[in-house]
Amino acid sequence: MNRRRIELQIRAIRVTYRIEHRRRDSATMIAFRSRARVLLDALDDSAGLDPQLQALVDEARRELTRD
Repeated sequence: MNRRRIELQIRAIRVTYRIEHRRRDSATMIAFRSRARVLLDALDDSAGLDPQLQALVDEARRELTRD
């Protein structure tokens, strides 16, 4: 997978999360976080080769667990 595609996928997860976490009930957000973790895990192999991409994945994970 190319770098730009990985960046866009990470951004899509983060932007969606930021919008939805204000509007959804806790059960919906638990499901969203679970699915987002699966998607981020899938990006780990590709992003792990690039320290900057891995940092973006890690930052996205922290954001999901922070709220």
